Amino acid sequence: MVESVGGRAGEMGGNASSDVNDAVTSEISALRAEVASIRAMLSEVSSEAYERMSRNAEQAAHYVQDEAVSVAGAIREHPATATTLMTLIAGIGFAIGYLVASTNLEQKQAWYRRYY
Repeated sequence: MVESVGGRAGEMGGNASSDVNDAVTSEISALRAEVASIRAMLSEVSSEAYERMSRNAEQAAHYVQDEAVSVAGAIREHPATATTLMTLIAGIGFAIGYLVASTNLEQKQAWYRRYY
């Protein structure tokens, strides 16, 4: 009689572990399905974003190309003005660089001249 009770307890334990195993398996299957749906959604969103960025980059490239052509045309029509403008810009850039460098040099030398 003791054996039959012990046998039944073992069978019930087997059913419980089987039920837990089935529950875990179903949860894993549900999670895999959810991950697959999220992956598909991300793929679709990234595809749309790539297409949008591609279109915007193409439009920007055409715009820059059109502007470069118009600037080149203006330089061809007025080479003296373009040369003068570039020389003026280079001179202003040199002057700004010189002022920044000389100001920076004065600040570096000032720390030890304070103590004389």
